Amino acid sequence: MDHANFKNLILEYTRKINENTNKTLSPACEQYGLTISQARILLMLYQQGIHTIGSLGNDLCVAGANISAMCKKLETRGLVHRTRDQDDERVVVVSLTAEGNQIMQEVDEALNRKLMQHLEERTGENFEEMIEVLKKLNELMEKINSEK
Repeated sequence: MDHANFKNLILEYTRKINENTNKTLSPACEQYGLTISQARILLMLYQQGIHTIGSLGNDLCVAGANISAMCKKLETRGLVHRTRDQDDERVVVVSLTAEGNQIMQEVDEALNRKLMQHLEERTGENFEEMIEVLKKLNELMEKINSEK
């Protein structure tokens, strides 16, 4: 396989994975009146804990102003808290509220049920190998990005 074909396949499959991840999240988003972007913010907070606006923006590849606006809407809905960092007031810290945590727990459980249902159908497959390939692809992309 030549380099151009490899590049095109990486772009195609990462786009398809992202698209299918969004489709998987979509029913939960609709149920709770969330956009995909809002759900991704809430999932990050649920899985990783407290973030700053900047770290959410970096991890989700979204401009800080856009993340800030989304978090403001989520705060208005009572799903996140936004507070100023005590050491640096320019930094806004974001965390889940009890309601946000409860909703994300329900979303996580629904996603787990859906995933387990399909994993059980694929007995004999080596999921560790799939994860290793994804890790290697991510390492390659990180190396490419570090050479800016």
